[in-house]
This record gives sequence, C-alpha cells and structure tokens, in this order.
Amino acid sequence: MSLKFAMLGFLDMEPFSGYDLKKFFDAGVNFYWAATHSQIYRTLGELHDQGLVDIETVPQTDAPNKKVYHITEKGKRELQAWVATPSDLPPVRHELLVKLSWADRLPAARITALLEDYAEKLAARLALYASPERRATIALGRTERERLLWNAILENGVAVYEAERRWALQTIAGIKRLAEDGASGSERGS
Repeated sequence: MSLKFAMLGFLDMEPFSGYDLKKFFDAGVNFYWAATHSQIYRTLGELHDQGLVDIETVPQTDAPNKKVYHITEKGKRELQAWVATPSDLPPVRHELLVKLSWADRLPAARITALLEDYAEKLAARLALYASPERRATIALGRTERERLLWNAILENGVAVYEAERRWALQTIAGIKRLAEDGASGSERGS
C-alpha cells in the first residue's frame, strides 16, 4: 500500500490540514499503515505537485495560517483506479521470526523472555483495537457499506494479532517443556 493512496482516501472524505490528517490517520489506519509527520507532509507536497490535491490557505488570528488540502478530480480518478486494482500478498518482515531462527544457542529463559515481551505487546495492541475510541472511528464511515468494510479491516487486525499471540504463547509453552525435559540448543554442540 502506498501512503499516497491512504491520504487520498482520507482527503476524499473531507479536506484536512496536514496536522488534522495526521490525527485522523493515527485514529484510522495506524494499526495497518503507520506514517510520521514528515512522511505525511512530504507526501502532501508530492500529491500537490502531481495535481492530485489543491491547497487552500485558511487565515487564522491566533495561529499561523492553516493549509487545508482538497482532493482534485484527478486525485479521485487515481484513487479509484488504485482501489480497483487487485492486491498482492503483503510483504512479510517479522524481526522476531528472524531472531528465533538463530535463537537456538540462547538459554531457554532468554528465548521465553523474548516471546513473553512480544506477547505482552500483542495484548496491548489488542486492547487498543478493542478501545471505544478505535471502535468509534468506524461510525465515521459515510455509508453502511463503508462502515462494514472499516469494521472488517479492524477485525482483520484483531484476528492477526490474536493468532500471533496464541502462537507466541504456544511457543513459550514448548520452550519451557523442552527446558523441563533437559533439551537445549547445545545438543548439536557449539
């Protein structure tokens, strides 16, 4: 996915300043696509250069003038074309799996500590997904079908993180069982 299209999607809903776009972005899609302030502002500049958004300067008396970005008709067409394109499987970059590939030499307690830390992070993320604020963003959908799709996206995140947590806990149990049985990574020799 491209940040460009996530931003065009939000701007298709309503015009946003970069600051408001970042807030809405964090509340809406940060669990499956993260972006920093600098990435958002850089992308807004690129979208403007490509003629996909227009900028409106809104005067403010108590703060610097605000730039509000509006999607153009060209931006809407490009967003629609991208949405209609079939998607590939997402690339997998799972740092913990790479670490576990060579964790055989670590003591069992260190391996389980890595997995327990990961499981705790997953539990925290699941709590965030269950929060009233996260669920409330679904209500911002413009149509019943859009709300259904946003809920399906959230449920996908929940299912993925629940499966990851279940896997981590099962792996912890397996490592502990092996440690109790006296098996370790030293079986192959160092």
